[in-house]
Amino acid sequence: MKTRVLGLLLALSVGAFGEDYQQAVARYTRDIKVHPKAWQSYRGRAQAFIGLSKPKEALTDLSTALTLHPRHAQMLAERSQVFSKLGEHHKALADMDAAVALEPKNPAHYVQRAYVYNDLHKYRQSISDVDKALALEPMQALAYAARSVAYSELRDFANALNDANRAIELKPDLATAYYVRAHCFTLNGDYANAEKDLNKAIALDPGNVFFWVERGYLFETTERWVQARDDYSKAIELDPSRSLNYTSRGGVFLQLETWDKALSDYNQAIELTPRESRAWMGRGYAYNGLKDYDKAIADFTQAISLDPTLAEPYYGRGVVHHSAKQYELAVADLSKAIELNQEYLFAFMERAAVYEAMQKYEQAMADYTAALKISPRYAQGYLDRGYVHLTMGHQEQAVADMRQALDLSPNTAFRETVLRALREAQE
Repeated sequence: MKTRVLGLLLALSVGAFGEDYQQAVARYTRDIKVHPKAWQSYRGRAQAFIGLSKPKEALTDLSTALTLHPRHAQMLAERSQVFSKLGEHHKALADMDAAVALEPKNPAHYVQRAYVYNDLHKYRQSISDVDKALALEPMQALAYAARSVAYSELRDFANALNDANRAIELKPDLATAYYVRAHCFTLNGDYANAEKDLNKAIALDPGNVFFWVERGYLFETTERWVQARDDYSKAIELDPSRSLNYTSRGGVFLQLETWDKALSDYNQAIELTPRESRAWMGRGYAYNGLKDYDKAIADFTQAISLDPTLAEPYYGRGVVHHSAKQYELAVADLSKAIELNQEYLFAFMERAAVYEAMQKYEQAMADYTAALKISPRYAQGYLDRGYVHLTMGHQEQAVADMRQALDLSPNTAFRETVLRALREAQE
């Protein structure tokens, strides 16, 4: 499963406009023409733009308002939310740092900053901010929800569940609390309870895009691709400006091998957030599926340029070089991926397959063995190593590996593949 960042934005104050955001934009635009230094008009128009799912326009207006009134803590918090929506989490954090400095006794700022820390994977800092918020105001359900996310990501499931349950106890109709508890259940492998909580969250607040994304992720995890696609499509319907919705659905289309649809989603994601490496990698895989190897390599190269410390784009480019039968280049990229992440199971598996194609069976054997040290119950690894043993004339070892793969594959479609391989090895 691809890495995924859990984001949870607090609602911006756009309810005052009702549903007539376009008229609000027009009204504030007229006001700005008459009073171009009135920061309140820029702020109001920004909130209307949020209602219209136009975060970039909202960001421009909030930045203008803050230029006119730079020490407005609530506006800094609002702009932080927009930065989070656009995936600019470090800028979101900078704004929340400024808001906290201006109003250090406001517990809401610590809660919001905790969510930003979660987006940045800084879970200890998130917990610290929630502790500060609860010291100022102990009955905050959203604070417990934020801390539950952090504990979940740190695999402290006991505390995560305690905080999620506390949030629900404080506010039983808080949909976010069920969403957070579902996330904890998902990470802990309790998919049935996760689905129940997500269904509850969606029933309470069907317009919250994050709930649909989380349930889509749950469906991905349990390989229910069509349901995942449908939930991500609903997320796109609710918020067409959020690039992660497109990259998530694009990943499902990759699994379904509907390459053109995947390509379309990743194109949209790149247009929305051109510095998001995941979108470039996803499009690279789509091009690889379409056998357009030059474009695939270019996209993975772009992803590498955005963050050369990530192993994933080197792995992806290695996959493309393998597909294009550029074996030496594939080995170089896959070796770089392994250098950056020495526990990268699929990089070892892919490099082993490349070595097989190059008829370098000893190296292939070593990589499959390394993969199995990382994941000793990975049936595909035993099957593939068994094939190498068979190619090298090691029938006894081949049969042993394939039997191990069979033992690890009860009641799956993969089991039939293993049975065929085992019959071949025993002939």
